[in-house]
Amino acid sequence: MGTELSRREVLLAVGGLAGAGMLAATGSADAASLPAPPSGFSAGTPTTVASARQAGYAVVTDFGAVGDGGSRPLSTRYATLADAQRAFPAARSLSDELDGAAIQKATDSGRAGVFYPAGTYLHSQAIVVRAHQRHLGAGAAGVSPTAVLRNVRTRSTDYDFAQAHSFQIGDIHPAAFATGQAGISWATRTLAPITAGATSVRLTQALGSVPLKVGDVVMVRCDNDPMVNREAVIYDAQQWNRVTSYNAGTGVVGLELPVPWTIVASSGDPTVLDGPTLCVNDGADYFMRCPWSLCQDIEVGRLWLDSAGFTARNGVWRGWFHDLVVVGENMLGFNALVLSTIERVNGRFSSRMIELKHSGHTSTVREVSGTWAPPAANSVGVDADAVDIGEQCYGLTLTGIQVTISSADTANRRALNISTGKVSFSGALTHQGSGPQQAVWAIVDSQAPANPPRDLSLALLVRTRPGMYAYGVVGWPDPRTSDPVGVTLNLDQASSGAPAGQGFHVATGRDVRVTRIVGDRTTASWTPPGQAPSGCTSVQV
Repeated sequence: MGTELSRREVLLAVGGLAGAGMLAATGSADAASLPAPPSGFSAGTPTTVASARQAGYAVVTDFGAVGDGGSRPLSTRYATLADAQRAFPAARSLSDELDGAAIQKATDSGRAGVFYPAGTYLHSQAIVVRAHQRHLGAGAAGVSPTAVLRNVRTRSTDYDFAQAHSFQIGDIHPAAFATGQAGISWATRTLAPITAGATSVRLTQALGSVPLKVGDVVMVRCDNDPMVNREAVIYDAQQWNRVTSYNAGTGVVGLELPVPWTIVASSGDPTVLDGPTLCVNDGADYFMRCPWSLCQDIEVGRLWLDSAGFTARNGVWRGWFHDLVVVGENMLGFNALVLSTIERVNGRFSSRMIELKHSGHTSTVREVSGTWAPPAANSVGVDADAVDIGEQCYGLTLTGIQVTISSADTANRRALNISTGKVSFSGALTHQGSGPQQAVWAIVDSQAPANPPRDLSLALLVRTRPGMYAYGVVGWPDPRTSDPVGVTLNLDQASSGAPAGQGFHVATGRDVRVTRIVGDRTTASWTPPGQAPSGCTSVQV
């Protein structure tokens, strides 16, 4: 970090939205100091039913929702599914909750916004949010939401994890082509080699009968062999991008965002099938075959999302998520987050607090706080890091992040794991968990060589349980590891509680700059040996 943060400054930075039954804020947020939302949004959003109707929003109670917290399966009103679908076309089953069916009908109405009056709305299917649409609960910015969406389904299976989110973002990809990918419905066309910083790529195959258009959203990626040495591996690189130009004659595609990595297609690399490819959506996601799309210009705010978390499985381009209380296994999970902002969010999680994966970049996450809670009934705890940033995320800024893991959590988890590059993170990590994990935070390689961990900045306030081996680790022993490079660390170890065995351990990292370490009996170990910062003990291991 360019400047040092005092413990008080860090504590003030992690203050979040105070919700009933949620975390108490450690400092007040100054709304005026927050940056403007992404382009296309305005601060003058409706906060009452009357103003929402005047603005042309679909008010969910006008579409049949009740919002009193009571369960009303469609079977209580309709004899057959066909009868229910005449009133609510998106209904899938007579067991669907009436409120959820009404919310989906309001969403499908084509209005620019959907408004949720104060109340508790039960739903049992994912609410599919449309692009260029706002979903707003009652109340003003910076206050606890009064509109509650509660998912009544259990969360005990992978199927629920994949498809029973409070919101499923999707539905808008502008171009679809025939696919040749087995198991994954993507149309892919091989590209010429890609150089880092490029804003154009060149197709080596024709796209087909439907040409690309300016404004289309595509993915530039390098496909891995699905199995290498009997082990499934992730994509080497992938990035959502927008087409700014396309020359069908030359095959050159102009892109809005620079490609951050260099890939040279090589048949000698056993992990590469076809080299770099341009992927165009064909409407299905993996074996689950649920919609895979990138939702553009979406706003979701002032809502309490209960029992399902908030997951944008398939990505968001220019989204604004704010003033949320979130309760679920995955509190916030984004498969791709591009040019977006998340701010003023708090809640409870039993698996992950924040998960940013697969082409998340150029986005800001601020004032997000979460505390671990036992899994819901009929659910199982999952070994997973509370904040997990990796697999081709980059260019992310996270500030005012507060993670609290209680002693009742027995999972094998770190409070923070970063396995990608160009990430700035500041916040407070409290890890009192009793699981086997021996580090509070770690910078490790994601085994994605196109974007190894580099140019990272951390300003951390850390509290931990007695006996933790290390507050943090830079680098991790792995036969395929890429050394973290350019890590700047500003570490503040809180005086409350017994200190860990050591402050942090540099295993394989290079160019690790420690601007400040304060706290109790701090030691730092280095491999290879190096000079620890002033006030710390250098230990050769």
